[in-house]
Amino acid sequence: MVNFTLNRKTTGLLIVDVQEKLFREVERSCEVMHMIQKVVKGFHILQLPIIVTEQYPEGLGSTVPTLKQVVGERAEVLSKTTFSCLGNDVMKQKLLAMNVTQWVVVGIEAHVCVLQTAKDLLKAGREVVVLNDAITSRSLYDFSTAIAELRDCGVRVSSTETVLFELLHDSKAPEFKQMSQLIKTG
Repeated sequence: MVNFTLNRKTTGLLIVDVQEKLFREVERSCEVMHMIQKVVKGFHILQLPIIVTEQYPEGLGSTVPTLKQVVGERAEVLSKTTFSCLGNDVMKQKLLAMNVTQWVVVGIEAHVCVLQTAKDLLKAGREVVVLNDAITSRSLYDFSTAIAELRDCGVRVSSTETVLFELLHDSKAPEFKQMSQLIKTG
């Protein structure tokens, strides 16, 4: 059983491959986009690091424009051809050199890039939370298989609201009203 609590001082958000050509093919795309945008806004409120990856952007396009707009200039966008974000040496060095030991992972596809990245982050000694409401695949069967495999290999599977309030920690936190409003309205 995975049992850890996220710490604001050591947590980052990894947005995996939410790209134009692939995103329009996945299940629950509107709901998933809404939740990814919500978690991005929450990380902005808490001023936590955000990394965006793109799988072979020459073929699959760049990050979906509506997500790019919410992410803004603050997040770094890294390109790759490997399925795992840690399969690329430059990206691996970048992610492991950051002061982040706990990664919240969202994106697509759940059963390929998200799963392989989460497994490799675990192997590198990081704690990983994947948000089940902010990942998807082209097939619900592949999505549900990915959720089971993520849990089996030691990834914590949670939801956007759970993680944002966990990172907030206390209703007396200065960001509480802003975060509460985000959760209510999105």
